[in-house]
Amino acid sequence: MTAPAIILSRPQLGENIGSAARAMKNFGLSDLRLIAPQCSWPNDRAMVLASGAGDIIEGARVFQTAAEALADIRVLFATTARGRDVLREILTPEAAATRLRTAALEGLKTAILFGSERAGLDNDEMSLADAAITIPTAEFPSLNLGQAVLLIGYEWLKSTDATPATRTRKTVAVPSSRADLIDLFEHLERELDAAKFFYPSEKKEAMVRNIRAMILRSRLSDQEVRTIRGMIVALVRNKYRGAS
Repeated sequence: MTAPAIILSRPQLGENIGSAARAMKNFGLSDLRLIAPQCSWPNDRAMVLASGAGDIIEGARVFQTAAEALADIRVLFATTARGRDVLREILTPEAAATRLRTAALEGLKTAILFGSERAGLDNDEMSLADAAITIPTAEFPSLNLGQAVLLIGYEWLKSTDATPATRTRKTVAVPSSRADLIDLFEHLERELDAAKFFYPSEKKEAMVRNIRAMILRSRLSDQEVRTIRGMIVALVRNKYRGAS
């Protein structure tokens, strides 16, 4: 499956091209095409801002017209901050990514067209697109070129990403031995007894069973058992310090 090409029409600043390339690298995009760049090319600032995406900058292809840059493209979406009458649909980045993914799975070459920082895409360029992509914003709709590429690139990757919504860091925990647990029980019960926790005394046996059952349900690791015993020692030590 081929990822969509990112096509920048008349980009003005090498820095923005570099930022776009870095965003592409983050989200699995590699085909960068430039239409009539308004800055010098190759561009040192583009390479600097690309950071680890220098290979994308080096592999970027330059075309003089949109027709040349789009010659092999079967499905084209164009980004805009406003709707255009010549287009039948305006998509969110998420919806566009889903359609691009479907087209790519069918073996079709796809692309996303971005306009210049100053003026965006002209009507002729917009008329070549199958649909428009508009990134929802609060009040100010204009985005930096690199930011726009990053947001749409993120949606492209997310459309098939299997990362769960929430994750817990996995650690290799060694279950505590019964000997360690028994030591913990006896240590805790000894200090609770000294603190006169078991009251009334005739309920002590039932209270001890309940405490042990509660600890066992936690399935403590050997490290956790050591930590709890250290906490008990610290609490008892500080109690005696306060008494003195």
